[in-house]
Amino acid sequence: KPFFAQAPGSTSLRTRTHTSLLQKSAFVADPSHLPSMNPFVISLELLAALVGGAAAAEMACQGSSCLDAAGDEEAALMQLKTKPAHDVSANAGGDFNYRSFHVGDWPLVDVPGAENMCDGNTPGGFQSPINIEVAGASYKKSDIPGPEFYAEEGGCSEALFVNKSNTWQVDTYDPGNTEFDVNCPNLVMSWNGKAYEMIQFHFHTLSEDTFDFQPYAMQMHMVHLAADGSIAVVGVLIHTDGPKKKQNEFLNELFEIGFDSTRIVSSPMHKPINPYKALLKKGGKFWHYPGSLTTPPCSQGLDFFIAKDPVSVSGTHVANFMSYLKTRAGNSYGQNHRPIQPLNGREITVGSWSKVCPLTGKAPDVGKLNPVLCHFLEEYA
Repeated sequence: KPFFAQAPGSTSLRTRTHTSLLQKSAFVADPSHLPSMNPFVISLELLAALVGGAAAAEMACQGSSCLDAAGDEEAALMQLKTKPAHDVSANAGGDFNYRSFHVGDWPLVDVPGAENMCDGNTPGGFQSPINIEVAGASYKKSDIPGPEFYAEEGGCSEALFVNKSNTWQVDTYDPGNTEFDVNCPNLVMSWNGKAYEMIQFHFHTLSEDTFDFQPYAMQMHMVHLAADGSIAVVGVLIHTDGPKKKQNEFLNELFEIGFDSTRIVSSPMHKPINPYKALLKKGGKFWHYPGSLTTPPCSQGLDFFIAKDPVSVSGTHVANFMSYLKTRAGNSYGQNHRPIQPLNGREITVGSWSKVCPLTGKAPDVGKLNPVLCHFLEEYA
């Protein structure tokens, strides 16, 4: 049985184009209404109140391919090693794409209300993605117990499938969306004394993180937000090896539903949308590292958890995703991954998931989330 189906009540899909928050008067707020937070969080909220959705600038690819996994950290920083072209994507709206990235313009993308950290020179933080050494590597076990994942009522009865030029995305919690009702608070991660709401999940090809400098075919990012503005990303690696019977049913069903338009998708037969249960093994192991957003403004201070257990999907879905990106905001190869960034001495630790959708126990209370910051993560994470 399929996990997903179009929401009933209409003969046509409810579509939309990503619009700027400037056009959403309910959330163009006086900054004095924003909660008191650290400067990092405040800058993100001001950014979200000022900036519209990412748009694809149709440009010819003017740089080297991102296909090659560089063994040298500095060689991977394409945007730092090439001179920006005269015609670049940087503008006051913060628009970006993966074609103009090759000519080195991401550090020039002007994001109002936020410092652009894409050049990797901002002190006190680290950039994502990274290469993780696997063969012969030994990492310290984290002193903090691994995350717990909860799916109240089994997950979300519906979600917003978003047709974005630079990725395929599923929004689960976005109270700042004035066009669609995206308000499922059921998917919660608990870690290090904080509870995080899942905001959305999206896809990259090739994988953004590499392993012994080798990428996977795809990577999925589950983006979470805590009440104090902390952001955590759970990464799932996706390959196309193995027989059909071992492919991940959840992802295959999701890709078959497709992202040809932005619309609400509901789960039939009382089978909720629950990526935790579908993709994370109970007791599964992970790598953890501090990092950043992998798209402008590349804001730092995030926690990344990369599941060590990959999942498999049909190669057709990866090919379709690349074809989609090639004619939109992907690079000329149909990819949407940022190259690996220098480690800069950061620590990578390992651990295990503490709980994955336990049958007993209630999810911890996340608290009140700022809707502007939620919508920012829907648009820019």
